[in-house]
This record gives sequence, C-alpha cells and structure tokens, in this order.
Amino acid sequence: MDPEPASTEEPPAKRGIGLFGLIALVVSASIGSGVFALSTDISAAAAPGPALIAWAISGIGFMALATSFGKLSILRPDLNGIVAYAKEGFGPFTGFVSGWGYWLSIWIGNVAFGVMLATAIGYFFPPFADGLTVGAVAFISLLNWIIVAVVNRGVEEASVLNAIVMTCKLVPIFVFIATMLLVFDFGVFTADFWGTVADNLGGEGAPGSAGTQIVNCYMVMMWVFVGMEGASVLGHRARDKRDVSRATILGCTALLVIYVAASVLPYGYLTREELMAVGTPSMPYIFQRVVGPWGGAFISGGLVISIFGAWLSYTILASEAMNRMARMELLPRSFGKLNVHNAPTICLIVTGCMIQLLSIVMLFSEAAYQFAYSLCTASIVISWALASAYMVKLAKHRDVEHAGPALALSAFATAFLVVAILLAGVDLLMLCCIAYVPGLAFYVKARRDYGHATIMAGREKLLAAFIVVVAVIAVALLATGYITI
Repeated sequence: MDPEPASTEEPPAKRGIGLFGLIALVVSASIGSGVFALSTDISAAAAPGPALIAWAISGIGFMALATSFGKLSILRPDLNGIVAYAKEGFGPFTGFVSGWGYWLSIWIGNVAFGVMLATAIGYFFPPFADGLTVGAVAFISLLNWIIVAVVNRGVEEASVLNAIVMTCKLVPIFVFIATMLLVFDFGVFTADFWGTVADNLGGEGAPGSAGTQIVNCYMVMMWVFVGMEGASVLGHRARDKRDVSRATILGCTALLVIYVAASVLPYGYLTREELMAVGTPSMPYIFQRVVGPWGGAFISGGLVISIFGAWLSYTILASEAMNRMARMELLPRSFGKLNVHNAPTICLIVTGCMIQLLSIVMLFSEAAYQFAYSLCTASIVISWALASAYMVKLAKHRDVEHAGPALALSAFATAFLVVAILLAGVDLLMLCCIAYVPGLAFYVKARRDYGHATIMAGREKLLAAFIVVVAVIAVALLATGYITI
C-alpha cells in the first residue's frame, strides 16, 4: 500500500469541541425544520393514542441507538463515527455503503431545510408563500454557498456559532410548549383518542387502524432524529472522547422530550382535523391562534434561525463524513485534504454542488419538502442500522462490559430501524440505490489509489450488483410512474 502523502495528514486540532459544543451539534443538527411541522405531519398520520404509542416505540428505539453510539465511542475510541463502525465490523465496502448513505442523507436533508426555509420566509414575504419557486431556489442557492464559505473557514469556529444558534432557536420552541400546556384541554385531547370516529366517518382524513396510524408516524419521527449521531461523527475533534457518549445520550434525551411535547400537546387545543388544516409549518399558525398575529411572526423567526443552525450543522457533518471516508481509504485521496483552516474544502464544494443540483430538481416535485426529508431519512437509516449492528456483534462476542443489556439494546435499535424503514419507505430505499451507483466508481478509484490488490471480495461484489440492479428497477419504476417524487 502506498504511504499517505503529507498533504493529507490531519493537522492538530486548534482547540477541539467541548461537551456543550457537542450537545449543541446533536440538538441543533436534529432540531431543524421538522419540529416546527410536527403537529401537522403527525396529525395527518395518526390520532393522539396511536401517536403516543409510536413515540413510545420510537423513543425506546432512539434511546437504544444513542446508548449504542455512546458505548461504541467508549469501547472503540480509536474509531471516529458511524462509518468507521460499519467498516470495522463488516469490511471496507460495507463501510463505504454506510458512509455514502450518510453523506447522501445529510446533503439531501439540507435541501429539505432550504425548502422549509423558503416556506417560513413566505410568512413575511408573500412571493415565497406559494411553494418552491425559481426565486426561492435562487435564495436557497445563495445561502447554500454562504454556509459552505463559513464552514470552509474552520469547523471548530463554525461549531461555536452553532452553539449560539442552538440557544436562540430553542427559546420559541419552549415558549410554544409552555403555552400549549396552559391551553391544554383534556376533553379535546380525548375526544377522538384512537381515531375511531374519523375512521368510521371515512373520507380522505380517515386515519385507518391503530397499527396503520403507528406505521404512518415512523418516517416523520425518524426524520426529526437525523443528526443525533453528530457528536459521534465529530468525535475526533472532541476535547475529551468521553464527552461523545455524554453528548449523544443527553442530546437524544432532550430531543425526545421536546418532540413529544411539541407534537402531542396541540391535540389538547385543536382537534385532529383542525391540526391537519392549519398549514405547514404548523407551529407558527397554532401559536398565532392562541396569542394573536405576533405569535406567528415570533415562531417563524425562530424557525428561520433553527433552519440556519441545522443547515450549518449538516454542512459540517456532510463534509466531515466525506473527509473521514477518504482517510479510511473509502474515497479517493483528494477528499482527504484539509485547508489551512483545518476544513475539507473539496468535500464542501462537492456537497454544495449536490445541494444546488437537487434544489433545482425539487422545482418539479409536487411535495418537495416531504420527499426530501423522506429520502434523507431512508438514506441515514442504512448507516444507523449498520453502526448498531456492529454493537450487536461486539456484545454477542462478549467484548463489552455488561454484554447482556448491551446486546438487548443494540439488537432492539437495529430491529427497530430495519422494520420501521421497510414498513414506511421501501420505494425510498430503492431511490437511494440510484444515488449509490456513481459512488461505486469513487470507491473503485479509492481502492486503486491506495494500492489495494482486491477491489471487492466475493460477497461485496454481490452487494454491489444488488445495488445496481435495484437502481435499474427504480429508474424503470420512475419512468412508468409507479414511483413518483
């Protein structure tokens, strides 16, 4: 194998990211636009009872996943992030599958943020209120490259800005939750607790059986947790590696409390049918109904700040993911280079270009925001599941203290992710395979760049062939209209 050239060696970190900065990354990366639209998205999927059950299952699943990430960061401090876990546990090509899926999910998520940001600005600027327009795409494009430039000045500096943004954007969310507690009416909340009344009436708003309602919640609930792995991805930049575990578990706990409160409490103020009709994002319109016109502006302003913070976090995570993949010899050498500010310029430019391209494509989508966040979620579930499966492998071989509980938690997290995505988004997984095809060429080049005699082993060739076949099928289904965007 060729020695790593000096130009790609990682310079020593200037200061490193502390515990609060890592928690801010977890919370800010996850709390983007999703929490502001949760009331509408969840009410469209389920009545209060099934929604609470779905949150209970999802909460246990994501706390199990966060605990697994935390344990992995302590057990294997030499490994940085969920991609490294997949590579160590299942080989280089599986590591590539995890890393490419993670990178896809992050920049696709940024496109979802851009669409929602344009919608939020539409509250103040009417030309943006009519969905994704050419003007809105131009605005998204400008902001995309500004954020790329900010991160290119240094990841540690950007994380400090991110911590400030997190503090600012949590204020309107907490004010909303406190207000919902004050106006909560238990009678309204329990009026159609299981959705049976609406279901008996039939029509477009009928939620279906309790099981169907629970399944319908999963994609939305998984979307709002995208980013919870942020501390793990940036673990190599932490001042103290132990902070990675603390930040992941504390951040995920805070997220779960916020999400349940923000999505369930409005059921005690408006009926499910009224929540479905308030508009998207729902939080500004609900708050406006409670306190008056200033409330909508207050929450919309918080949404704008929130999306900026999440977009900043996602840009950091996407560029770091590509850079670490190159250092793990899963992408060509050029992606492993850092500039004088310790930032991966080439990775940032490529990520910015992909955001730009998909933003333009979204002009032709009937439900741009929902499609973007669903595709983002489907991509990242692959990476989450492979990381938790590595924890299963370690616990199964008794390489972990308290192996029994660790095995149970990681096994539940893996099963939850696999079952949830199969129930909620098989077509989206197929679309992800299309985006994997060009990545295969990068992987092959990386293996040659680093002098590996074997490009892919036998099982890896079968997995690559499966991805290509599914991608071809997905293209055919898109062409015939069986899958739509």
